[in-house]
Amino acid sequence: MGARMRFDFNFRFPILSICFLLGVRLPTGVGLPSGFYFTLYHCFLANYMVYCSSYMKIKREPTKNKKPRRSYKNLKSTLFLERELLQNILDNIPDAIYFKDAKNRIIRVNRFYAEGFKLTPEDIIGKTDFDFFPKDQAQKMFEDDTYVLKTGKPIIGKIERTLLPNGTYNCVTTTKIPIKNKECKVIGTLGVTRDITAYDNSERTNLDMIINSLKVLDKILETKDPYTFGHTRRVSLIAERIAKELGWEENRILELKMSAELHDIGKILIPLEILNKPGKLSDLEYKMVQEHVQQSYDMLMPYSFPSQLPEAIYQHHERLDGKGYPRGLAADKILPEAKILAICDVLEAMISHRPYRQALGIDVTLQELRDNAGNKYDKEVVDVVLKIISENNNKPFWSNS
Repeated sequence: MGARMRFDFNFRFPILSICFLLGVRLPTGVGLPSGFYFTLYHCFLANYMVYCSSYMKIKREPTKNKKPRRSYKNLKSTLFLERELLQNILDNIPDAIYFKDAKNRIIRVNRFYAEGFKLTPEDIIGKTDFDFFPKDQAQKMFEDDTYVLKTGKPIIGKIERTLLPNGTYNCVTTTKIPIKNKECKVIGTLGVTRDITAYDNSERTNLDMIINSLKVLDKILETKDPYTFGHTRRVSLIAERIAKELGWEENRILELKMSAELHDIGKILIPLEILNKPGKLSDLEYKMVQEHVQQSYDMLMPYSFPSQLPEAIYQHHERLDGKGYPRGLAADKILPEAKILAICDVLEAMISHRPYRQALGIDVTLQELRDNAGNKYDKEVVDVVLKIISENNNKPFWSNS
């Protein structure tokens, strides 16, 4: 008795062609084993990141009418057409799309990806990111791919800057998802990278306008109180350098810099005769000065600043031992941003001249940090400060900026 093939499909996308793209192939010839099936998970395509969960089941059925060979040829033809259709779709998407195997080798790319390197897809297949990007950049990509392979979890919308072959940088957003076989084992990754450089440049222009506005405000306030508002600018420089040494990402460093620029904004509400008093402050006057922390926080909270910014400013006079103000927070209750601001504030204030005292000098200032590292001040941040100043011949590094 002859046999023919009957195909039961449950499609939301041309899955067969995706299998070809991923190197998943059906058995050749006739006599497919009864119950053969496959499932493809997490297929993201085009701009929609379409999730597909599909299956195809191939069964035997006895028949006298058709030969199995002919049915298989029909299937093969259908698969080929769908493969060509999907490749055409991929090649017309204005994003870089790439498939990698379990060893992070590139096994398929679309036209946009290949044209970005001025290469053909054949020149790219089998290679890795280390063949196309600087080592440190390729290493980060490798680590992301490995994370997806090991955990089976996607990385969605990661923003990163990439170095192009022409020596310029662009800003992209990247999504990477796992590709799984029928046993739900991760066998590779699918990545989609979109160029958002134009948007990034627009945002940077807007940000520069905000920063310049803050600098103008800083200058105006400095004419009223040169001690306070020259201090905030220098604290910002110190904080930026520390955060870079700690390996903070760019946006977090920016928020920290803005916190530093604004950390004493509440002092504009304190009478100048108190701020610039040449002698010791009375208890009442000292309490009024301490209130600048609360006043700074109250001035910033109604506006759309990053959530950490007002709180970091609110905490910059707190200390690890709980003896700071205004709330007596201790240790882990204090934000990392506030711990950095606290040290930058002390460092700049002690080394600078004030109306009520002469500058204490770099040696006295560094000794204050050493003696209280881990007690009042975060030890990791203190160590970074000591390292940077040591590398600058024990001179204030911010004076070079």
